[in-house]
Amino acid sequence: MDIIRGIEARRSVRKFQDKVIPKDIIERILELSTKAPSGKNRQPWKFVILQNNKKDELVNLMRKIASAYKKQNTNIGSYELTINSINEASVLILVFNPYSKIEEDYNYYRLITDTQSIGAAIQTIALVAPNFGLGTLWICDIFYCHNEIMTWLECEDELVAAVAIGYPNEYPHSRPRKLLHEVTEWIY
Repeated sequence: MDIIRGIEARRSVRKFQDKVIPKDIIERILELSTKAPSGKNRQPWKFVILQNNKKDELVNLMRKIASAYKKQNTNIGSYELTINSINEASVLILVFNPYSKIEEDYNYYRLITDTQSIGAAIQTIALVAPNFGLGTLWICDIFYCHNEIMTWLECEDELVAAVAIGYPNEYPHSRPRKLLHEVTEWIY
C-alpha cells in the first residue's frame, strides 16, 4: 500500500467480524512494528498478545471494573464501548515498556523518549494492519483497570496502551482534523 494513501485511509475500527487472524499474520505485523524509529535504538516495547479465553478473561475483568465504577457514579467515558470492541476483536495486543521499572537511572526524559518510540511502534501496527485486510483500535481506556490488569498478568512492566486487531465489520468515515494553520507556527 502507498504510505500516503495508507495514512489518509487509516481509521479506528470499533466493530470486528467473528473471524480468526492467523498467527503468522500477527507475528508479521509485530515484526514490522519493531522497525519503528526508536530513541537511542532502545526498542522499549514488549507485546503481550491475548486471544480466545485469555482475551475473554480480560473482557470479564474490564466489565467487572466498569460495574464497580458505575456503582460509584464515576464517569467512565467510552470505557464500555472499548470493552465491546475488545470483545469483538480477534486479538488484543497489550503494549508494555519493560525498562521503566528496572533501570536505576530511569528518568522523565527517558520515559518520554521511550513512550514516543512505543507510540511509533503502535502507529506502525495501525498502518500495516490494513495490508492484511485488518482494522485496528489504539486503546488507552485500559487505564481504567491498569492495576487489575497488572495483577491479573502478574506483570511489573509499565502498561502503555493496547491495540485491538480484527477483520473490520465497519468502515468509519474520516474524523474531523484541525486545520494545519491551527497547529502550526512558523518562526523565521
